Amino acid sequence: MSIRAHRVIEIKKDGDDSFNLWHEDEIVVWLEKNTSFFSPLNEDSCGLTNVSVEDLKTMLSEIGGKIDGDVKEAIEKDIKFAEKQRDEYVMYYCY
Repeated sequence: MSIRAHRVIEIKKDGDDSFNLWHEDEIVVWLEKNTSFFSPLNEDSCGLTNVSVEDLKTMLSEIGGKIDGDVKEAIEKDIKFAEKQRDEYVMYYCY
């Protein structure tokens, strides 16, 4: 068996950003401690990565009061979207 690389023609993003890695310190610290969010990203923290819906829910329950209300709402929207699709993960494209 082999792994083949495929050219990507289009990546569609949904609306505005969910959170900003340069400004949301609480989220970054939580993700670093509790997930492998940064593993697939390059040295500039760019690329595609996934976070489980359960991890996002846990993150909001633990640090939701420490993050901006708009950011919290965006993550809640991500969770609802994934659940509606019956996805266990939310994919984020960081750039």
